Amino acid sequence: MKAGIHAEIIKGAKTTCSSCDSVFEIPSTIETTTVEKCRNCHPVYTGKEQQSASGGRVERFRKRMAAQKK
Repeated sequence: MKAGIHAEIIKGAKTTCSSCDSVFEIPSTIETTTVEKCRNCHPVYTGKEQQSASGGRVERFRKRMAAQKK
């Protein structure tokens, strides 16, 4: 590798979540960053994600065929 062409990694870079205002440190090339969602407030990580109950292809086809028979 060539010397002097790689970005310097800052081990204690401050990251702020704009949704829940939590501040945590992660390795980064920028000293301070802002994210929209973090692991504390993102629905996937908190378990508050809503599942959509859309059926698959077969279920939709069967539903159409049943409606057609009526």
